[in-house]
Amino acid sequence: MYARVRTDNMSGTQVGKDLVSAKYFVESDPKDIENGSLVAIGALLEGEREIRKATAPKKDTAIFDLALVATPEVIKDKTYYSLGDFINKAGNPIRCYRLTPGSTFAVTKEVLDGQPTVDYFVEAADDSTKFKVVESNTEGSTLVGKILAIEGDYTVIEVARQ
Repeated sequence: MYARVRTDNMSGTQVGKDLVSAKYFVESDPKDIENGSLVAIGALLEGEREIRKATAPKKDTAIFDLALVATPEVIKDKTYYSLGDFINKAGNPIRCYRLTPGSTFAVTKEVLDGQPTVDYFVEAADDSTKFKVVESNTEGSTLVGKILAIEGDYTVIEVARQ
């Protein structure tokens, strides 16, 4: 099963400038990526005017350069019926939401590195698309947000007001 994501109160749901189209790469190779993943948004891809390169962030990537992967789950093969069966295929564009202060979103455990706990924090980790769960922000790491609630399978996160 793959991760699931909710864009509860992400600014990109109303403000177009906070949405980014990208393709996910590991080095120079396009790769599959789960919804709910954390990516670093880079430059426009060659020959493109709207699609940028997304990669796994570094732990100190600036918050403005980080985004939440949340592509609409269009499953063309009707033998799959669950949101957990959806993955963004390598080479296909993905929808990413810039992490704006005060926005909230929810993800499932597949994209969390650590045990989610209310009032803990999530931060960027080196070369990982998972959110690192920590009791307090690690020096030198970019604070992404605070865990507000656990709702069933979902962990609700508010983006930090940097």
